[in-house]
Amino acid sequence: MPDYQNIKELVKKKGIPAKRIYEAMDVTKQYYYSEASKQSPSENFVKKLIDVAPELKPYLLDSNGLLLIDFFKQQKGELNYDNSKNGTPYYDVDFTASFLEVINNQQTNPDSFISHPFFNGCDFIVRASGQSMAKIIKHGDLIGLRKIEGWQDFLPLGEVYAIVTHNGFRMVKIITAGETEDSYTLLSKPNESKKEEFPPQQINKEHILHIYKVHASSHLF
Repeated sequence: MPDYQNIKELVKKKGIPAKRIYEAMDVTKQYYYSEASKQSPSENFVKKLIDVAPELKPYLLDSNGLLLIDFFKQQKGELNYDNSKNGTPYYDVDFTASFLEVINNQQTNPDSFISHPFFNGCDFIVRASGQSMAKIIKHGDLIGLRKIEGWQDFLPLGEVYAIVTHNGFRMVKIITAGETEDSYTLLSKPNESKKEEFPPQQINKEHILHIYKVHASSHLF
């Protein structure tokens, strides 16, 4: 189980001042502590909380707005966060931010492990960030990654991959055939209002350091 038993402890662990939360939610201090201390807070409370502190979403809701942890009571088909090492390692980092620091440091321990059929076969789970893939992967969704060995020789095209370049860029894109044999075309799937901000891009294969298959996302369930 995680090292917190309710929302009050989760907020404290993440270093968020409780006063900032209940003032932003426009609720009384008493109401906040009453709900935040429950093992089963109201769905309305949880959604209001995520509106003011979206960084808590991976710990509280799946993409359908259902509680992930009913503090966190395990329910069939929902994510189960625990420290028993039964499941896929979860690192509480964004793929585009601290991912490489975690993967390159073999002494870094996972924040927890997640048990869910969708993540079976993944090497690890991290958080997605940004809006370029919003139609299929939302900002803050958990993504299960599986490293692709030998991608230089063969890579199934048209799939969603997490890409790391030699100069440190990290991005989640659909990879399709490039304009030359030495390149790939990277496609985004943003919402229509952002479409012009994310045009197709060419990337030379020699600029790529690692490719990970995005095997699953919490947006899918």
